[in-house]
Amino acid sequence: MNLEQLKQELTKAADGLEMLSETDAVFEFYHHQKPAEPFTKETVVEWDGKPAGTAVEALEVSDFLHRMQNPHPDAAEKQKQDADRFKQLEATLKTHLRNVKAYKVSQTSMPVYLIGETENGDYAGFKTLVVET
Repeated sequence: MNLEQLKQELTKAADGLEMLSETDAVFEFYHHQKPAEPFTKETVVEWDGKPAGTAVEALEVSDFLHRMQNPHPDAAEKQKQDADRFKQLEATLKTHLRNVKAYKVSQTSMPVYLIGETENGDYAGFKTLVVET
């Protein structure tokens, strides 16, 4: 699958979904060429333009999306309707990418990368934003 096809598949899966936190952020397609050095979670810090040593947390995608896939019974109707779409989003990521993880670059307004390795060694997925105070 080429990059444009991958972008179409992932974008279709995330269309209309928002990352729920203190701000609701969209999922933007993200792509970065294969790094020269072996990939680590610190690679994401560099790609995000943050200084070396910035804290970054790696999570399983299922753990990161758990709240959206399993909304509270009192949640808004849209959250309940989107739960299955978030499950499909995870499945789509795992179908098209290897070693998919969520990387939270720590700060109050945290960029989060849901990325994995493509067939050719590049990294792709989504970038979104989570606000935690």
